[in-house]
Amino acid sequence: MSEAALDTLAAAQAAHIAALDAGDIDALESATAVLRAAIDEVRAVGGWRARPDLRPLLIDARKRADAARARVNWLTDVTARRLDRLANATGLPRAQAYGRNGRLG
Repeated sequence: MSEAALDTLAAAQAAHIAALDAGDIDALESATAVLRAAIDEVRAVGGWRARPDLRPLLIDARKRADAARARVNWLTDVTARRLDRLANATGLPRAQAYGRNGRLG
């Protein structure tokens, strides 16, 4: 696995997290496309087990992935609360949406 590929992944993850934090949908779409390409590049290189010196970079990549996941979960919860407040304000039942378990409910 190439250290350069992991550096590219780190930069893509940082941009993705910044876009999530900013709430900028255009930046998020762009950052997601860049992140997808960086992940594909890391997958294509492969062989990370043969390079124990890259372990710290892989651990950092995992931490950034977890940080992004936490932000997405938080944004999902905020959106669900907003939908609940809108439903309560209108007196209408809340529209069905897919939950974390992937089921409509």
